[in-house]
Amino acid sequence: MIIVGAMMVLGLVASWILFYRFPGLERGDPQDPGKKTPQLSIIIPARNEEQNLALLLGDLKKQTRDIHEIICVDDGSTDQTASIATVLGARLITATPKPAGWLGKSWACQQGGAAATGALLLFLDADVRLSPAGIGKLLKAHQKNGWVISVMPYHQIKSKTESLSLFFNCIQMGANGLGLPAGRKKNKKNSHPYQIGLYGPVIMISRADYQAVGGHVAIKDSIVDDMALGEKLREKEIPFALFLGDHDVSYRMYRGGLRELIQGWTKNQAVGAAKTPLLILVLVFFWITAVASAPLYLALNLVWQQWLRAGLMALCYGIWVLELNRIARHIGSFSVISIVSYPLLLLFYLLIFLRSLVKKILGRPVIWKDREIRLDK
Repeated sequence: MIIVGAMMVLGLVASWILFYRFPGLERGDPQDPGKKTPQLSIIIPARNEEQNLALLLGDLKKQTRDIHEIICVDDGSTDQTASIATVLGARLITATPKPAGWLGKSWACQQGGAAATGALLLFLDADVRLSPAGIGKLLKAHQKNGWVISVMPYHQIKSKTESLSLFFNCIQMGANGLGLPAGRKKNKKNSHPYQIGLYGPVIMISRADYQAVGGHVAIKDSIVDDMALGEKLREKEIPFALFLGDHDVSYRMYRGGLRELIQGWTKNQAVGAAKTPLLILVLVFFWITAVASAPLYLALNLVWQQWLRAGLMALCYGIWVLELNRIARHIGSFSVISIVSYPLLLLFYLLIFLRSLVKKILGRPVIWKDREIRLDK
């Protein structure tokens, strides 16, 4: 019991380190010019995104800040993605066949970046949603110090299936160092030492910085392209800042259902874990172990009729429900019911992580957007 108690304490300490802060975007005043804003080119790589793309382009029309151009790169879609982009006013680029050695959406992003004419580039996934203040918030964050900025959007949950993303979203934040304490001294030359990558759905970068790292050509063979781009920025000592989104910068992931959700998260988990710094991996290990131990030992003590210990584990379970609620309310619109029933969501996460790890070790492909991707790359 002493060991279990120590595990719970270590897990809570790890949780408060990993999720110490929740850096959000400041609202920008569209009437206050402040620093001169460079021309903004928005690049949207899209493959079979007819539903999401229509919503995002509608959002972009309502922005309070000027947008120089919107480029949609049709990455081999078989639905109405291309026609929707044209009808709703985006500049359509049809991606040429992907050359050998290119993985994921990097080829589409590279073609969009090469065609853009603005001095400031904003790469957006098609499933991102923006309130009228969204672009203003992103511009204000960039104008503050000129750093590359990237945002983990707020996850809008619309179905029970989408609630299965709870632990994936938490790990997505924690393992990338987004919530770590900022430190006593602000480093004006580099990013946080434990923030290793960007968040692919929202990346704002100046053309000069984009060209300095070699654009998406430099990461063409990376499955997790956002992590790889962050590594390239570090190599060139170009600082970046990470933020959490809110209702102004959000997304709805995997609206296509359980199969799409499984494929999407399988693609990212094992590869992302391999790039995570050791200290963060240790903290995540203690966090997951403690979160899992509370319901496990509660069930075992009930079976063994150890009522006192069961009561203590029930208390620990309640503490973790409160702690997960503290974290989840900043990450997405997860319901109280999904958080209370978190053991099922954690089990799902562990199974998908194991599936991803096995595929990576054995060199087996995962299907994503009707394409085979090998996780051993």
